[in-house]
Amino acid sequence: EKAYPQFAESAFYKKLSSIIISASFDFSIDAIVLLNAAVVLIQSYPVLSGKSSSQENPKFKDGLLDTGWELAELVFTVIYAIEMTLKLLLMGWKKYTSSVRNIFDGFVTVMAVFATILVYYPDSYYNSQLIRFVVMSRVVRIFRLFMLVGPFALVGKTFLGVLPAAARVFSLLFCVVYIFSAIGMHFFGGLVTRDPNNSVSYLLEGTSFADNFYWANNFNDLLSGINVCFNLLVINNWNEMESGIIAVSQSKWSRYFFFFFFVCGVIIVNNLVVAVVIDYFFSELEAEREEVKEDKEVIGGLKKLTGNGKVIIFDGSKSLTKKRGQYIAKVRRNVTGQQQKKIMSQLIP
Repeated sequence: EKAYPQFAESAFYKKLSSIIISASFDFSIDAIVLLNAAVVLIQSYPVLSGKSSSQENPKFKDGLLDTGWELAELVFTVIYAIEMTLKLLLMGWKKYTSSVRNIFDGFVTVMAVFATILVYYPDSYYNSQLIRFVVMSRVVRIFRLFMLVGPFALVGKTFLGVLPAAARVFSLLFCVVYIFSAIGMHFFGGLVTRDPNNSVSYLLEGTSFADNFYWANNFNDLLSGINVCFNLLVINNWNEMESGIIAVSQSKWSRYFFFFFFVCGVIIVNNLVVAVVIDYFFSELEAEREEVKEDKEVIGGLKKLTGNGKVIIFDGSKSLTKKRGQYIAKVRRNVTGQQQKKIMSQLIP
């Protein structure tokens, strides 16, 4: 619009702009995504039904556009690239990247174009499945359609409102897992091994730990320890992992490590996290139901612009600042819906 103002004022540009930014255009792209998902499902059905990937059409790996499926993948990639290009030209980079959905769609589109060039450019890599997997990731956008259904939209909006509060209690749970992982590394690090030159490796023979191939569940490093603690947290065959640690440590006192983690991690902290999340969820759900009933809400002379009181416009002379003029107030993202309404109600005395 700055470089070519005359073209920006033309009827064609205005018409194109109104089409691209309309809800109908987004619904059309969503319909194409649904068709994309159907094509991917049909194409992947032989593998999903239990057939070996080696039984697939060998033409998929020859680097040529000689099958209808490959042509369909290319068409979807071109459509997504055109959509991204038009939105960037009409909306600009700053406005385009202000939407998380646009960032996700743009990233997948760029990766799909890169994969298409990599596959069909004459070189040693020809497997077109790469394009299918990249484009398939865009199918996640289908979940947006659930937000068009009232009950799903209400639950989805409530879930997003709970995330900031849930993040705090999940941080506590992560700290517990981290501490016990570090303790496990100190006492059991390096004991679980398959090295035949290490005498400790023979101690695991005949245990349920070795019979179930749980070799990756160890405390040899921090990430492996976190993996073990997560399995213990969801009570996933913890007795098999315990049998392995007891065998290599050669001490039944090792059971107290698992006992204390079960008490601290599962009974106390994990149940606390679940209780807090459920409590926040139902509180947010009730608040969202009240918002649905109230199309407009006036708090102390403030007119709400968006749902849940996140953004309002107000007259500064009526606020604590005593400044004249119209101002916009936004609530930070890391608070729940009820906290947002409380903050907004306190803005005007």
